[in-house]
Amino acid sequence: MASTRNRNTPGNYQLEQNINSCNYNLATYIHGAHGQGYTRHLPGDGLIVAQMHGRDLAENYMDIESELFGIGATNLENPLPPVIPRINKYNSLNVIDKTPMIIPEPMVQMQHQRANFRN
Repeated sequence: MASTRNRNTPGNYQLEQNINSCNYNLATYIHGAHGQGYTRHLPGDGLIVAQMHGRDLAENYMDIESELFGIGATNLENPLPPVIPRINKYNSLNVIDKTPMIIPEPMVQMQHQRANFRN
């Protein structure tokens, strides 16, 4: 028996494929709400620390995390090589200009004088 639904027509199939690809593109957009920012900086003066993902901190973040959790530590057949972290370097982003702190010279007490406690 032939199908009478519109779902089996070539036009509707193409429409559903288009909807699926649009949803996939929205879900995997790298600069979305849970993705990477256009520019990445470390928080500086006037900012609080925001969420930074492992992929932002190091290039081989998965290897570092596996090493910290001990994944593959008991693999005697094919032991894992030691992990050398490749840390990303970022500049800090300052919002305010801090005034420099003036620290006095350390107090030097002269040894040839007595302290006068009666005053």
